[in-house]
Amino acid sequence: MYVQPTSPIRFSPRAKFVTVLSIVIISLYLVNQAWHIMIPFIWAIITAYIFNPVVTWMQRRTKTPRFWWVIVLYIIGSALLTLLVSNVVPIITTQINDLAKAIPEWLEDASNYVEKHESLTIRGVEIINLREAEREISGAIAAFAKDLPSAAPKFLFGIAEGFILTLVYFVVTFYLLLQAETIPNNFYRLIPERHRDEIRQLVSSIDRVLSAYIRGQFLLIIIMSVLSYIALSILQVKYALIIAIATGVLEIIPIIGPYLATAIAALVGLFQGTTPFGWEPWLLALVIVITYFALRQFEDHFIIPNLVGHIVNVHPIFVIFAILAGGAVAGGLGLLLSIPMAAVARIILSYLHGKLVDSPNPQADLVEQEEKLLEKPAATERREGRRTRREAKKRVESGDIQP
Repeated sequence: MYVQPTSPIRFSPRAKFVTVLSIVIISLYLVNQAWHIMIPFIWAIITAYIFNPVVTWMQRRTKTPRFWWVIVLYIIGSALLTLLVSNVVPIITTQINDLAKAIPEWLEDASNYVEKHESLTIRGVEIINLREAEREISGAIAAFAKDLPSAAPKFLFGIAEGFILTLVYFVVTFYLLLQAETIPNNFYRLIPERHRDEIRQLVSSIDRVLSAYIRGQFLLIIIMSVLSYIALSILQVKYALIIAIATGVLEIIPIIGPYLATAIAALVGLFQGTTPFGWEPWLLALVIVITYFALRQFEDHFIIPNLVGHIVNVHPIFVIFAILAGGAVAGGLGLLLSIPMAAVARIILSYLHGKLVDSPNPQADLVEQEEKLLEKPAATERREGRRTRREAKKRVESGDIQP
């Protein structure tokens, strides 16, 4: 009996397109339906991306398997977390409790103000009807209190779910750090060999931009938190540690973050009830605003040029759109990732534009876009220029090149 020889199934270009499009649509649908489950995976990717250079450097320096350095990293992280919980958290907890006790007093002061003033007016023009605003706020608080007993089971379930997702975060981070060298290679194997160098350059450009952004933001958070704490402590502002930490963290959110941090600090100074040096509350709030403005100028003209070194330069309109879109799609996490994702999108769109217009040298276009994104402040350029001139002078003195 004749047996017809078999042949492998081959997809036509249209079938390949439909297959890829179907996979993308199904993946986006699953991500949308299970977004809250994706959050620990996203944080695990961010954490592994930040600490992978440290693990890789230690592995190459000591010739020790990555597994042991990942274990060491987890041990150091656990020790630092324990130290933080035992020393810093009690201070934060005390300040939070004090703040919680102070809020009712502030609300009572606000209520007394409402009793005396029916509305908030500016030059005879009514801006806010305080009576109506008070009724709406009281109604919202009463509704929340009424729904609180029924929300208790959901709250307990949320705690259990949060514990599981936290465990997932640590496990996924461990495996990502352990396999950080094999994951990119497996990804590049999916790409036809003739295109791998081009895709490697694209990924390298994205990696350099993200690294610059993460390194810069990490330094800014630490520096601005410390400087804010020193300034607030001198001004004897209550809850200085909480406000300083919030100030540093809000540096992550561009445009909005610094102004929000300033408003929080000024409002606490205005309503805290005590002031230094015999000042009026409004004067303390004004000094806090001026202090935060001075810190912002110090950050822009000294910290970023001399310590951060690079600025991820994205157009302000693109920044505003990215912030609003990130917040609408992913809440707080979206705000956190909006600017680096906008920078990545700019690189990818530039790459695709080069393909659409048949650019003769797409690699050069990528390098140009990367240089535009990684804008070097003037101080950094001057420092690098001095270093280049010193190196050239040494080569001339050693006879390597002619003067």
